[in-house]
Amino acid sequence: MLSKALGRCRPYWAVALGCVACTGEVANKGTPGTMPNSGGGSSAVGSGGASSGGGVTVPVNPTPEQCAAVGKVMPGQSPVRRLNRVEYNNTVSDLLKDDSSPATSFPLEEQSAFDNDANVLRVSRLLAEGYLGASETLATTALAKPDTLPCAATAAAGDTAAQEQCAGQLIDTWGPKAYRRPLSADERSRLLGTFRSARAFLDFNASARTVMQTMLMSPQFLYRIESGTPVDGNPGVLKVDSWGLASRLSYFLWASMPDDALMKAVQDGKLSTAADVRREAERMYGSTRSRAMVRRFTRYWLDLTNVDQQGKDATLFPDYTASLGSLMRTQTETFAEHLYFDGGGTLKAMLTAPYTYMNQPLAKFMGATGPTTDEFEKVELDPAKHSGVLTEPAFLSYNATVDKTHPIYRGVFVMRKLLCSPPPDPPPGIVDNTGTVTDPNATQRDRLAAHLTSPTCAGCHDLIDPIGLTFENFDAVGRWHDLEKSGKPVDASGALTQSDLDGPVANAIELTKKLGDSAQVQKCVTVNWFRYANGRGEVMNDSCSIAKVADAVAKSNGDLRELVLSLTQTDAFLYRVAPEVMQ
Repeated sequence: MLSKALGRCRPYWAVALGCVACTGEVANKGTPGTMPNSGGGSSAVGSGGASSGGGVTVPVNPTPEQCAAVGKVMPGQSPVRRLNRVEYNNTVSDLLKDDSSPATSFPLEEQSAFDNDANVLRVSRLLAEGYLGASETLATTALAKPDTLPCAATAAAGDTAAQEQCAGQLIDTWGPKAYRRPLSADERSRLLGTFRSARAFLDFNASARTVMQTMLMSPQFLYRIESGTPVDGNPGVLKVDSWGLASRLSYFLWASMPDDALMKAVQDGKLSTAADVRREAERMYGSTRSRAMVRRFTRYWLDLTNVDQQGKDATLFPDYTASLGSLMRTQTETFAEHLYFDGGGTLKAMLTAPYTYMNQPLAKFMGATGPTTDEFEKVELDPAKHSGVLTEPAFLSYNATVDKTHPIYRGVFVMRKLLCSPPPDPPPGIVDNTGTVTDPNATQRDRLAAHLTSPTCAGCHDLIDPIGLTFENFDAVGRWHDLEKSGKPVDASGALTQSDLDGPVANAIELTKKLGDSAQVQKCVTVNWFRYANGRGEVMNDSCSIAKVADAVAKSNGDLRELVLSLTQTDAFLYRVAPEVMQ
């Protein structure tokens, strides 16, 4: 089959697949991820703002009115997107009804903030070989099912004309599904040529498998290659065609290929306008399949990927077991899923809700009552001790050491993930001077005070530490405690800094309430969702797309459903930069 024919050419498959990614990695203007400051200070994109390409400049952090006044379409960069491992598994499941999840054994992928960032999803030789092996197995399994190619049984014993007719049926049936659009005449001819070439050496069934395998190895399957039409008055900008919009919707909301209803909408000419896209987005969001999207976004946004691998000091926390990390992650993902889908959840509720979801083992560990089974259920908690995701153990325990709290980790997390105002990296060769505090009863606050004695450290830690110290009531596994080991009351006072609502707070509960009311936090979460929805970091020309979503979210009082759906109405989602502009 194909693997035999390509045995000595495998390196060239890796080159060919890798070059597809190269065609889309050059941004039109700006650098991915360079617009994180959403709080009213100057943005990293520079004081000049974004250019519309027509000589008109949009200011930094523009208002929707300023964007409308420009009157130009500004889609930002448009890299070619390769299917990541989740998307590959979901796609072969929907395409071939094959749930073997072959991509699970592929080499680990590079990732930035999220696992679908097109700018880092490159193809190594090992991954290309993984594709080749998976395609052979998938093709063999699929064509072993009689309903995949009903004509195969009779064609195998038929003449050349009958066999080529059956091969044509294979191409016409499965080609458009695999490529997620109609085949061109040239593509159909090439696939039929592949069958003929294989048939010179192999029997009919093996030749048919070679055609199927070729489709599964093609860039059209492994990548989301889009077409579009020029937009009047916007040189270098293309309106993404309906097939491309269908894939953008399905891979954003479901991490898989378009379903039959979406394909029919395209065929009926009902997926060409922004209103069409919104209608289909609402339909798809209402499916249970979209819940996995929210859980994945939450996992990467809140850095929960490795929570299940953390360890804790067995002497201090003898009841902590390896299974609890996974339960903590499930708790936060379940809470997020509830807010997005079960009735008008808001970002403020995400950060301030006095309840969570637990099962019996997690509730027992956390000292809560209610759940009696392994199923997660809603648990009301003391609002003086619990306020949203930042008071859940997944965040608190992961941003700690094996035996103590870590205010720096916790403070940096809030600055990065909620304020989009990350502190700079420590200077090279910096020495941690908190170790100079020798008092065995010293608190973390006592140790961090050493930062203020060093001008090199104080500049950043004046911002980080007051945020992180507000979480001191939560120990290294995320449980509440009122007393330090010395017997003194915990001092969890601090301050919110680098935000639109700066000021002192008494503890984490007050901090989360400030964050829940912050327009900067709302904008920052919008930026993170923008990165996830578009599979790339933001650049200068995305400023109006982000402003449009942020405005819709603000007008909906932070409605999380509206946040997700508004992303499909932006220039970044509906349009693309022409390939020649990106080269």
